[in-house]
Amino acid sequence: MSQRYPFQTMTLGFGLSSLSPYCDPDTLYLHHGQYYAQKVRELNHLVSKHRLTNLSLEELLTQDINMPVAQLARLKGAAGAVYNHELYFDGIQSVMDTPPLNKLTGVLIGVYGSINAFKRLLLEAADSLPGAGWVWLVAERSGGPHIVITDNNDAVDLQAVQPIFVADLWEHAYFLDDQFDKEKYLDYWFSFIDWNKAEARFEQSRTSAAC
Repeated sequence: MSQRYPFQTMTLGFGLSSLSPYCDPDTLYLHHGQYYAQKVRELNHLVSKHRLTNLSLEELLTQDINMPVAQLARLKGAAGAVYNHELYFDGIQSVMDTPPLNKLTGVLIGVYGSINAFKRLLLEAADSLPGAGWVWLVAERSGGPHIVITDNNDAVDLQAVQPIFVADLWEHAYFLDDQFDKEKYLDYWFSFIDWNKAEARFEQSRTSAAC
């Protein structure tokens, strides 16, 4: 996700009906084709307006940018929304699967005792967020994974951690399907995690730590 201006809407790696019946096509269309796409347009407008077209998406999130507080908050919010949604959509696949035994899941079992225990703590962390936001699995540059939550469209500190995967906790991600049942939504989301991509991001964090 090293996009640069003009930012483009990321293409889904599967069709709108691919997650049915767990996520219906209308929900996925409104989430990806409407909300996320609108945030991409908003980010392009703000980046052009403030003459920041030389900065990548990650640089927009990590660099100190000199502008009035309200305008900076809007810029960072739009950049976070785009980054977070791209990690979210890229981190899921269209086939339900159980976590394989690989380096990442082995570490998670070592830290949390089992994948089921990790999943339970992940869902508890998500449930602790009273409003909109995100729940993440990240790895510190030393390679150690842990669960993080962020409010609204805030991203994690990309200079300190490597995101592994993230779940969208805004109601637009699940409301048409599951109403207020966030736990049901997160339960099926966990079954669609692309563990191969998660493993690759985890390996990236370990490589970065070795440099």
